[in-house]
Amino acid sequence: MMIPPLLAVMSNFTLYLLFIALGIFVWLACRSRTVKSFQFQISIFILIWIGGEFMTTLHESGLLNFPPELHGLGMQIHFISMILFASIIFVRFYYSYRSGHKIIENLDSILK
Repeated sequence: MMIPPLLAVMSNFTLYLLFIALGIFVWLACRSRTVKSFQFQISIFILIWIGGEFMTTLHESGLLNFPPELHGLGMQIHFISMILFASIIFVRFYYSYRSGHKIIENLDSILK
């Protein structure tokens, strides 16, 4: 399969940007003090999301060939990251609700 030159350049550029983003979020995950911190949890979510994007980009650029049954592997990894994100938000909301904390909806509730 012949890849048009502009598409090949953009695929490589996307891979470079994904490596930079991966480095940033690995650094953020390592820098956070505890696993319970929101920064760590979101960093892990984004790392999984970037992993799915890597798989998709590598497959589309022809650098990584999957068997036919694994062609949607990148999207499956994206799906797992979205389940993790929804779980993080739900658990944080549940514990906040259970402890009686209110979610700030406007400036007046902050000032009271």
